[in-house]
Amino acid sequence: MRARTVLIALGALLIVSGAVVWMARVGAKNLVGSGQVQAEKSAVATLRALHWAQGIFRQRAYLDADGNGEGEFGTLRQLAAADPLPSGSTIPAPLTPGGPAQLDGELLVTGGYCFRIDLPEGTHARERRFVAWAWPMLEGIGTRRYCLDQDEQIWEAPAGPHVGCQAGPPPSTCPPDAGFVRWRGKTNLRPVGAKP
Repeated sequence: MRARTVLIALGALLIVSGAVVWMARVGAKNLVGSGQVQAEKSAVATLRALHWAQGIFRQRAYLDADGNGEGEFGTLRQLAAADPLPSGSTIPAPLTPGGPAQLDGELLVTGGYCFRIDLPEGTHARERRFVAWAWPMLEGIGTRRYCLDQDEQIWEAPAGPHVGCQAGPPPSTCPPDAGFVRWRGKTNLRPVGAKP
């Protein structure tokens, strides 16, 4: 009876040891990978929320610098109700995730990613186009950077040198180059800009 108990204890010890080794080799890697996947999904969701916010901001014409009745897209700080509009007031409520509390200067920082909105020069162009960017704030949080345009086209590329809020991609159109591919191969078409 005692020998049987010892064999059962040894068997249990081997099973536990095997599980520990598996967790150290495979499980921890999967845990980190699943965290990165979640951060990247959250980044895309935030970009989509910014697209929605820009649509509301422009539709309500919170900013119409040229007075033509066509609203213009706003900066992140204007969308977050952190900066006043030319009228001197702010929008009634923040349209960005987290509101002004998540802003770091001209950037929105949330979910391990840094976000920026690029607007073109001139009111006519700002009625029609904007680009929103997302890139990881720290090495290991995410491996991808993303851009989204006024039509909700989402593009992705490896983060490369764009890690850290001060190392964002340079202002440009979306996608800026052939290194970007469509996120999940999807083509969205939910334009929020004025007609050309």
